[in-house]
Amino acid sequence: MSPVASSRLLAGAILVLALGDPTAACSCAPQHPQTAFCEADVVIRGRFVGVTPLSHNNSRGESVPWVRHEIKTTKIYKGFEPPKNVHFVETPALESVCGYQPPASLKGEEYLIMAVRQGERLTVSTCSFVRPWSRVPPSQRRGISQAYGGGCACQVVPCNSMPCALSGDAQCLWTDGLLDRSWQGPQAQRLACLPRPSQGAPPGADPFCTWETLKSSLAGALLKAAQSRGQ
Repeated sequence: MSPVASSRLLAGAILVLALGDPTAACSCAPQHPQTAFCEADVVIRGRFVGVTPLSHNNSRGESVPWVRHEIKTTKIYKGFEPPKNVHFVETPALESVCGYQPPASLKGEEYLIMAVRQGERLTVSTCSFVRPWSRVPPSQRRGISQAYGGGCACQVVPCNSMPCALSGDAQCLWTDGLLDRSWQGPQAQRLACLPRPSQGAPPGADPFCTWETLKSSLAGALLKAAQSRGQ
């Protein structure tokens, strides 16, 4: 199973368990922005402009309140062909089951939104990468537009306590949480786990991935190299 598939399975299991029990508290595992980008089906920038109450049945057939947010889209980074100006994302109405609500004080601002598909619906949760665009640093913006997509064959592995170890060349150890439990340290803010160009590797072999600074020239070069290997 690929790094992206296994991570999505774990994240989905956490959300499904929460949705199955309306009294359960929402708990989110740390997620590097590159991992969030690779796991997302759609990555857009836009404004929350409307909300509609909904309901969906949970795994026990019980009706659970949801809401549908209307997004006025200003930029599409991933997904949606052909592009559209308006998108809709759904989320549980209750924060206790990982429902996401944009802060009232920030409504009207542009947001970066990474959503996943559940059937025909696009969904987000408290655990999703949804940030006011003004709070996304320039290095992460370069990652979103230039680099993260070229690193989806790599896996960012959170280190919660020492010692930590990697199990393969395609992994990068993420240690921000050792110093800051918000996981918003330099590796999340300024680095991407990207494959290095290799010579003589057999077809289908795992890439050799390392942390790279998200400088515009380097990120663009590594993305082109990753794309050429995938052709």
